[in-house]
Amino acid sequence: MRHNLDRRERNLNLMRLLVAPLAFLILACGAATGGPAHQTVALGEKDAGTTVQAHVGDTVQIGLVESFPVPGSSLVWDVTSTNPSVLSVVKTERTPQVRSGPGGSDTYSAFFNAAGAGQATLNAHGATTCEAMAKQSCPDRAFTITVLVAG
Repeated sequence: MRHNLDRRERNLNLMRLLVAPLAFLILACGAATGGPAHQTVALGEKDAGTTVQAHVGDTVQIGLVESFPVPGSSLVWDVTSTNPSVLSVVKTERTPQVRSGPGGSDTYSAFFNAAGAGQATLNAHGATTCEAMAKQSCPDRAFTITVLVAG
């Protein structure tokens, strides 16, 4: 009888020895994923003049349509951040031109990293060219979007 009791105690001690580290690992892995997942905040010309929210670690992407309606005429975008310590540019890209009728269009995208808590303004500047008319008849375009980044 004593032999069976010793065996049960040894098995119970062995189970405790194995279960304790396993429970610790499960809890530790759960704690590592406790924060919110980083998101992409997608913006466009429709967001002109607005204020949007982001969190540190998020990606802020702005996509704008560039146009080339006739030869010698175009609208080309560039976007900058007023506060790179809050929103820092990661990359910009342009899709290949898509032909539609006499002209074409492509998409300009700028990707910013929400690097720190604070406020930054995205300044979008659309440079126009119009060879067939005076510059005042084809003014540049511009707008801003304010981004509040929470820690």
